[in-house]
Amino acid sequence: MKKEFRKKVIAARMAKDKEFIEKNSDIITEKLLQMDCVKNAQNIMLYLDFKNEVATDHLINKLISLRKTVTSPITIVEDRLLIPAQITDLETGIKIGAYNIREPKPDAPTLDVKDLDLVIVPASAYSEDCYRLGYGGGYYDRFIEKLRDDAVTVGIAFDLQIFPEVPKEDHDAQLDYIVTETRILTPNKK
Repeated sequence: MKKEFRKKVIAARMAKDKEFIEKNSDIITEKLLQMDCVKNAQNIMLYLDFKNEVATDHLINKLISLRKTVTSPITIVEDRLLIPAQITDLETGIKIGAYNIREPKPDAPTLDVKDLDLVIVPASAYSEDCYRLGYGGGYYDRFIEKLRDDAVTVGIAFDLQIFPEVPKEDHDAQLDYIVTETRILTPNKK
């Protein structure tokens, strides 16, 4: 069920044109920058977008200009691990990593997971009560479990990725917020 659901949502996202992705990613970026949890965070981890996900390059550059420590995960496939590594420059500090996803170069300084104040996570779909349906590797679910209790988790997505419910299992993480182009969801309100 998860696999079919995931496939359908990714296909809908992939059908969107570049203009849709750019316009709505910019709206989501602006909303994020207004949120207190983002303003108050010093150490932030977020993904480097892939295959029509909400674009994050503009957000990364904005956060760096605000003097935040910005990290993105380096994926260690054999251990199913994500290592937060610092991004200081999207032009020279990035390489293509596991699953053909951009990631910081191996010599980038790394942060301990416990030092992160805010993590912006990707997903194929989200439920209105802030559960995520990832891409099937379980990387982020395991990663989120290791965060400090006061670290904030935010999903960013297009409205087309939000559903009343998504298939979920006990280990699936519930996030603190989901930000789309039209709304901000939290677990206790729709």
